[in-house]
Amino acid sequence: MDEIEEIEISQERLEKEEARFKLLLVAYNRLISKLPDDLVSFIYINKPLLACAVRSYFDDIERFKAYSKSKLADNHKQSAYTIKWISKFRPIQVCQNAPASYELLTINNIYAIFAGFIFLGEGFFEIISPKLLDNLIYTTQYRNVSGKQLATSLYILECAIRNKNP
Repeated sequence: MDEIEEIEISQERLEKEEARFKLLLVAYNRLISKLPDDLVSFIYINKPLLACAVRSYFDDIERFKAYSKSKLADNHKQSAYTIKWISKFRPIQVCQNAPASYELLTINNIYAIFAGFIFLGEGFFEIISPKLLDNLIYTTQYRNVSGKQLATSLYILECAIRNKNP
């Protein structure tokens, strides 16, 4: 079997990954502070999985920027690719003795959306409708999420919520 080639990552990139990892841990702590204690007692964050999500996020963003010849990823792309990779890696783990519930089954999707919405501004998660939140949870749970498509949807959503023209 071929050996996996190590890709050299710049110090600047490693610093960005560390900063993003810390931001996502803060987002996790903010989210669980809003959840009922009986739910929180059954979950924990798996930091290596979160680190994998962060690394994949930056790999994907770098591919996007190289393809589109962009210098920066705007807040909608940051939000969308964060949602995509947290949803894929599912870093929140549920304890073995936890009762099955919708909230526990979708906690990673909720976290992904909560963390991704940080890039759209303070309180954005709280102002979207419950029906839209349910749709996003369903989409991130059962569909293959495209970062580019999600970024476009989030841009339109933000324009609608903030009454801006796209």
